[in-house]
Amino acid sequence: MSASPEAVASSAPRRGWSWRLFSLPVVLGLLVIFVLMWAGSSQGIADSDIWWHLRNAAELVRGGHFAHADSWTFTVAGKPWIDFEWLAELGYYGAWRWLGDRGLYLAMMLVAAAILAGVYGLAWLRSRDWLAAFLVALIAIHFFIVSLAPRTILFGWLFLVVELAILWGLEQGRDQTRWLPLLFLIWINTHGTWFIGFVLMVLFFACGWVQGEWGRLYVRRWTQAQKRRFLLVTAASSAALFANPYGWRLVVYPVAAVFRHRLGTQYIAEWASLDFHAPPGKAVLAVVLGFAILELMRLRRWSLQDLVFALVAVYAAFAYVRFVFMAGILLLPMLAMDLKLPPAAKADGRTKDFRWASVIAMALLLALIGTQIPSSQQLQAGIARDFPENALPYVRSLAGRGNLFNEYEWGGYLEWKAPEVKTFIDPRADIFAETGVMDDYARAMDAEDTFAILDRYHIRFALLAKGDAMAYLLEHSAGWRVAWEDKQAVVFERVR
Repeated sequence: MSASPEAVASSAPRRGWSWRLFSLPVVLGLLVIFVLMWAGSSQGIADSDIWWHLRNAAELVRGGHFAHADSWTFTVAGKPWIDFEWLAELGYYGAWRWLGDRGLYLAMMLVAAAILAGVYGLAWLRSRDWLAAFLVALIAIHFFIVSLAPRTILFGWLFLVVELAILWGLEQGRDQTRWLPLLFLIWINTHGTWFIGFVLMVLFFACGWVQGEWGRLYVRRWTQAQKRRFLLVTAASSAALFANPYGWRLVVYPVAAVFRHRLGTQYIAEWASLDFHAPPGKAVLAVVLGFAILELMRLRRWSLQDLVFALVAVYAAFAYVRFVFMAGILLLPMLAMDLKLPPAAKADGRTKDFRWASVIAMALLLALIGTQIPSSQQLQAGIARDFPENALPYVRSLAGRGNLFNEYEWGGYLEWKAPEVKTFIDPRADIFAETGVMDDYARAMDAEDTFAILDRYHIRFALLAKGDAMAYLLEHSAGWRVAWEDKQAVVFERVR
C-alpha cells in the first residue's frame, strides 16, 4: 500500500536556504555567467561614449549642478543640452574612482551578469524548467554581446528585466505592480529606455481590458479591482517621471531623440537595420525561426500580451541593431516555454542531496570567473588600440592655438583626457545633429566640401585616423602639413 501524499510530504527533508543556494539551478546560473565573462573578456572598455559620461559625472560631483548647456566644444558651445543619463554615469564614475579601468570593467560585467541572471530567472518563471532556462540564457549571451560595453543603456535593460518580472509575475498570482512607480522614478534618471518600458507596461495593462479566444491566441480580462489598481499604478508611474532634474524636458527627450534627430542616427552603426550576415543578425534570425518551428510542433497557446511583446521585440531588433539586446530579454524567456521537457520526460520527483557536489562546482566556477577579469594593462592596451593615446601630449599643447577638428569616435575621449582643448564633435549625437554639425562633419570626412567646411569653422588643426579619406585629402593639399603622427593617428596643421 503506497503512502499518502501527506505522509510523503511530512517525511520529505526540509529544504532551507542552504539547499536552495547549493543547488543545480544555482550552479547552472554560475555556469552561464562564466560563459558571459569568457565571451566578454575580449570586449574591454574601449567604448566611445564612456569618456564623456565620466566627464559629466566628474563635473556633477565637483560642481554640484546639472548640465543645461554644452561647454566642451566650440561648435555648439552654449547650446541647450541635458544630461539625461546622469544617475548611470555616477555609477560608472564611482567604479572608476574606486578601481580605475578595472572598476569600469567590473561595473559593466556586474550589470551584464545581473541582466543575464534576470533572463535566466524570467525563463524559469515562464517555463518552470531550469534546463530550458539554462539553454535560453546561453542563447541570450549572443544577443548581449552587441552592447557589451561600459554603456549606460545596460542599466536600462536591467530595469526592463525587473519590469518583466513584475508584469509576468501577475500570471503567477503575485501582484507587485506597486513597485512600478519607484522603478520608473529611478529609470528616467538613468536612461532613455524608460520610454520603452513605459510603453510595454501600458500595452500589457491595455490587453487585459478585453477578453476572448482566437484559435491559440487568448486574453483574459482584468477584474474591476485590477483595472482600478493598474490605472492608479500607471498614473503614479507617469507622475514619477517628472521627478528629475530637468522636469518635462527629460520626459519628452526620448520622443525628441526619435523624431527630431534622425539626421544623427543615420550615421551611427547601432541605429542601422540588422545585418543578417553578421553574428547578431544570425542569432536573432535563428531564434525567430526556431520559435516558428517549435510553435508548429507544440501548438502552444499564446496570450495577447506575449504576442504583443514578441512583435515589439522582433520589429525593434530587425529595425535597429541597438535593440537586439532588448529582443533577447523579451523573446528568450518565452522561448523557454517551448524548450521545456514534457512532464513524461522529467524525473519521477525523487531528489537527492548534491549540496557538497554543488559547493565544489560553485567554488570552481567562481574561481574560473575570477580568471576572466582582465588586468589593468590589458584594458589599457585595448584603449590605446582604439583611441589616440599617444597623441594626447601634442593635442594638449594645442589649447588656445586654434580650433581642432577631430574624429567623432574620439571626441569624448579627448574631452575626458584633454579637457583643456575644445573639441569639434563628440558621440553626443543629438545636439550635433540638431544644429547641423553632424551633417557638416560627415561631408567633411567623406571629402565632400571638406575645405569649405574647415574654413567655415575656422579649423587650424585636424586630428584624424590614418587611412581616412579626409586624411588623404589633407596630406595631398598644399594648404596643410603633417604636424604629428604615429601608426594610428595624424594631426594636420593649416599652413596658409
